[in-house]
Amino acid sequence: MHKKIIITMLLALIVMLTQAQPIKVEYEYRTKTLPELMQQYFQMQNVQHLRVTLKGDFNGKRAKLKKVACSNGAFSEQELLPEFVHFLLVDSIESLDFMAVPYGKDSLHICCFYPASNNQPIFNDTVRMDNMKILMETFTPGDSNDIPVVAYTAGIPIQNGVWFCGLRDSGVEPRKWFEKYGIDGYVFYTIRLEEDTPPDDRMPIYVKIAKKDADGVQE
Repeated sequence: MHKKIIITMLLALIVMLTQAQPIKVEYEYRTKTLPELMQQYFQMQNVQHLRVTLKGDFNGKRAKLKKVACSNGAFSEQELLPEFVHFLLVDSIESLDFMAVPYGKDSLHICCFYPASNNQPIFNDTVRMDNMKILMETFTPGDSNDIPVVAYTAGIPIQNGVWFCGLRDSGVEPRKWFEKYGIDGYVFYTIRLEEDTPPDDRMPIYVKIAKKDADGVQE
């Protein structure tokens, strides 16, 4: 009897952990590996880059990307891929490259590329530029199926500046940064996994983005 209860509790715990964090996220600043002259050019142009590595049991699941923006403490959300675009994650390790590139006097493009498919652009988002903001890791997943993977934000306000490392290491999910630290005017990007729907007669357009010759993807 006790053995059955223990097994049931362990199974329930495994399910809870799987639901809570189906994706493990790691980060790398790849500009540090560029030639010195290219690093200097990126610094001069104020271009930021962050590689996001996703680890999990993807098996051809569809990844839906969303932008969440905080303005005056209110949050708005925007799907970044059209419904007919199916971005499929196949391998247990997948990577996305994010770049923040100044555009005009008061804006910048935040672009997402998929290196495994010839650096194919996934989305190109335009946000207001602020020299006090950076591309930042989002280590805390929160309690939603939409898992934060990267943010463009200021740090925790302190006297005469902001504290980026304090925010990065705080363990606070991005949606609570305004509530806890008063940080405003930031955006973060999330990923949600779901089973893919194969094309049929009700889906006249089906655009697939995935690794070429991937085992977990069927044409």
